[in-house]
Amino acid sequence: MSIGQQPIQLLGFYLAGMLCLGSAVLKLTLEGHWSWWRVLLPLWTVLGHTILYIVVGFIWLSFVSPRPPGEEDITIREDAPQRYEFAAMLCGLLFAHNLLERIEGAGQRMWVWLGTGEWQLLFVLGLLSLMFQLFFWSEVVRVNHRAARRDK
Repeated sequence: MSIGQQPIQLLGFYLAGMLCLGSAVLKLTLEGHWSWWRVLLPLWTVLGHTILYIVVGFIWLSFVSPRPPGEEDITIREDAPQRYEFAAMLCGLLFAHNLLERIEGAGQRMWVWLGTGEWQLLFVLGLLSLMFQLFFWSEVVRVNHRAARRDK
C-alpha cells in the first residue's frame, strides 16, 4: 500500500472525543470550576498535534526533495516508529495545559511543576514537541546521497 492510499486514521479523534465527553461529565458534576477550554483540552491537543505534524512534514519534505536528478534518492518508511509521535503529543498536551493555566490564572495545580504556566516551561514544551516531530520525520523520510557520475 502506498502512502497516498492509506486511510485516514480517526482513532486519535475518537479517543480525544471520549476524553472530552468524560471531562464534560466531570465538569457538570464534580469539577464545576473547570473552563470549557480545559474540558476540550484533548481535542485541542490532537488538532494542534495534527497541524504541527502537517507543517513540519511539508517543511521536511521541501528540504529533502531531490535537487538535480540522480544525486539523491528518497526512501520513505511506512513502518516508522511511533515513539516520537507519542512524545510530541505528550509535550503538546503539557504545552496546551500550561497555556490554559497561563491564560486562566493560578488555579488548582494538577501536575505541580508541570502545570505552572511559566513562559520558560511553555517555550521548552513547544520546542520539545517540535523537535520530536523533526525526529519523527527524519525517521520516515531518509535521503540517500550518491556521488554524481561523470562520463568521460
